[in-house]
Amino acid sequence: MLLSIETSCDETAVALLDPTSFESDLGGIVRYEAISSQAELHRPYGGVVPELAARNHTEVLGPMVEEALGQTGLSLADICAVAVTVGPGLKGCLLVGTTFAKSLAYRLGVPLIPVNHLLGHLAACDLRPPSERPAFPRVTLLVSGGHTALLHTENERRLPTALAQTRDDAAGEAFDKTATLLGLPYPGGPALSHLAASGDPAAFELPRGVAADPASFSFSGFKTAVRRIVEELATAHALDTRRSDVAASVERAIVETLIDKTRFHLQSVPARSLILTGGVAANKLLRTAMSELARSAGVDFHTPPLVHCTDNAAMIGAEALQIRSRKSAAFASWEPRATPTHFLGPDVSATLGVRPRWPIEEGWNIPQ
Repeated sequence: MLLSIETSCDETAVALLDPTSFESDLGGIVRYEAISSQAELHRPYGGVVPELAARNHTEVLGPMVEEALGQTGLSLADICAVAVTVGPGLKGCLLVGTTFAKSLAYRLGVPLIPVNHLLGHLAACDLRPPSERPAFPRVTLLVSGGHTALLHTENERRLPTALAQTRDDAAGEAFDKTATLLGLPYPGGPALSHLAASGDPAAFELPRGVAADPASFSFSGFKTAVRRIVEELATAHALDTRRSDVAASVERAIVETLIDKTRFHLQSVPARSLILTGGVAANKLLRTAMSELARSAGVDFHTPPLVHCTDNAAMIGAEALQIRSRKSAAFASWEPRATPTHFLGPDVSATLGVRPRWPIEEGWNIPQ
């Protein structure tokens, strides 16, 4: 079994994956997975407090691994490799997971596979049997709390290339900031979407980012415009009656911005699959719009199950198994120093570090 660990932000997650099933159509790739959310811990602060997040990871990670083994009837001896997110993310949180994974892999004498969190999101759709996975070339819209990127992947042995990336603030941040301005509880995205369902999406006109720059997603000016609207409504004592209209207008503007940029690039690169992934992929309006875009473009639409859209360890395991299947040099093993030419790459486990900022284009470069 492959044990995978994810602690990049405010979810502690572990999973056990079967490497043999990953290569066959028999299914059963994910033998076990669990996620411990810190939403209640951070709710009083209206956002993630890095120090509290790291401490909570320290408290729950070990017991979660024990629970995973207990629930599956497995032992440490059944673990053939350990995969862990080493970036991007919050440094303290990444260090908790990476230190635990390094210690366990060293104790067991099994390979340690460092994984880029963003590549993990891209691998979430590959937790299906091979015959059901999205065909290449792929265009993927990755939308999470801190990242918005449109990516093109030619095949499974090539890193994705960025068609458009976040210039300043991500779409998820725009959702969260609006929720805060409207006094909605943390986490703000789901609460905003719920409120938007009863509002008028045409009530307020909002900017659509940098239309002149197809390679950028920008929501900083968007957030400023939303704040101005909220302040004007509050001054006029009209905010309480117009909250849902603000929410609906914001949701529509963000979704249209993402769809317009995706449509533009989908016409310029070869693609057989259009994928939506990341935490914001749970938004129903965005999922529907992406599905319609794929249909009009004549490509297949894919999105992971909701549990695999948000941060989870199963997707980290999927990327780790792909690293193994590629025999990629992005691999750290506890092979003896006497065999530095191991086909999976050099032994860098003892010096493996974390990388809070790790561009997806460099996702196979091992942080040290």
